[in-house]
Amino acid sequence: MELAEACYVPVRWSCRSGVCHTCECGLICGSLKYDPEPLDAPAVGNLLICCSRPQKDTVIDL
Repeated sequence: MELAEACYVPVRWSCRSGVCHTCECGLICGSLKYDPEPLDAPAVGNLLICCSRPQKDTVIDL
């Protein structure tokens, strides 16, 4: 989320901690880890951009 905001990419969010799932979007490829871990995991093939950190090159569908 911080990278998107720094690049002026409009993203939806509310909690910034993985609780509300407002920022959930599609994961096209790549790997990531959560910090903090969300209370509920996103749907398969999705990610929460508010609390995820890419581990290598990652492509997401905003």
